[in-house]
Amino acid sequence: MVVFMSRWLKRTVAVLITLLGVFCIGSNLWVWSAGWGRLARSPVEVPVGSVMVLLGTNEFDESTGQSSGTFRPRIDAAVELARSGRVKLVVTSGTDIHARSMATQLRAQGVTCPIVEDPFGWRTLDSVLRAKAYYPDDHVVFVSQGWHCVRALWLADHEKLGATAYPAAFGDGWRAYRSWVRDCFAKPKAVLDRLFGNRLTSSMPANQGNLPHR
Repeated sequence: MVVFMSRWLKRTVAVLITLLGVFCIGSNLWVWSAGWGRLARSPVEVPVGSVMVLLGTNEFDESTGQSSGTFRPRIDAAVELARSGRVKLVVTSGTDIHARSMATQLRAQGVTCPIVEDPFGWRTLDSVLRAKAYYPDDHVVFVSQGWHCVRALWLADHEKLGATAYPAAFGDGWRAYRSWVRDCFAKPKAVLDRLFGNRLTSSMPANQGNLPHR
């Protein structure tokens, strides 16, 4: 009896691990498919009059104080796109620190179009839901690393928000690879969020809380 229970337990664990692996791989492939043909290679591929949503990331690693590896490439891509004249507005979305620091960097780099800070885009899902609430009739272009952009596009598709993406460079150093690995797990989480109703992280309503950058 004990031997039988031991075998049953091992088989059950093996099946559960296999199912979890299939779900993770399948979710990543599904989310990645949202980016096919929608990652602009140059600003001219972005519709004129789009609203840019610059997705947040830390400028510095919280534990070491060193560059995060993903912040600067996102700023560079956002500046390039904003200077092209293809966007009418930039939304810096993340925590209040992300939103403020990214907006300040854009201004310092000579971006002149209006900039709005979204300090309640705590997760990619929140950024997408808030973009939909504020700009439901506009074309939105997400700016981040490509592996992050596809998740934003997948979420936008399920919210019926017209969107494309302008991907930044992958990033510098091992911290950029760490962010990529984390996003591999964030993609299955996005699928689960969809299944359970796409709830906002913050209690702030999706159509409130944005502030013009000063």
